Amino acid sequence: MSATEKIGNLIDHEITSRDCTHCFAVPGGNSMIDLVHPITGKTVIYGKTLEDCRQEKGYENAELILVEDFCKAKADKQDAPVTWNETTEDKYHEMLNILPPACWTGDYFLVGEPWDHHAVTGRARYAAFGWNRETDRYVESSRPMTIKELKEFLNA
Repeated sequence: MSATEKIGNLIDHEITSRDCTHCFAVPGGNSMIDLVHPITGKTVIYGKTLEDCRQEKGYENAELILVEDFCKAKADKQDAPVTWNETTEDKYHEMLNILPPACWTGDYFLVGEPWDHHAVTGRARYAAFGWNRETDRYVESSRPMTIKELKEFLNA
């Protein structure tokens, strides 16, 4: 059965992704394996059981988790404090020139394509780079940042 047919089956049962309150995921992981169909108890896309998922490499510790709990745990990791790590001038300019920046304020910028999205707010998060005038060093953020976070950092 193709992915289109599988999604069609979901629609045929008048179930949408919003109806899927649970997912299979490895606790502490960054990604869900898949949403769990509320009627069949299997994954939405491939129709796998939890035991099927656990047979796959990397998913041996998979569990049934509330989507809301998964997103909260992921957001907690995403919201870790930002630290700035030294990088090279070459990397700074490479990342500045790879795409038009998503945000460019003074000597700091966000690379023009999102790295990911915040698990709760859905806001795009970008790799961040800067030039610290005080130390005369090029830096990159320890994690992706939203435009709002970069502006708050610069205004602090």
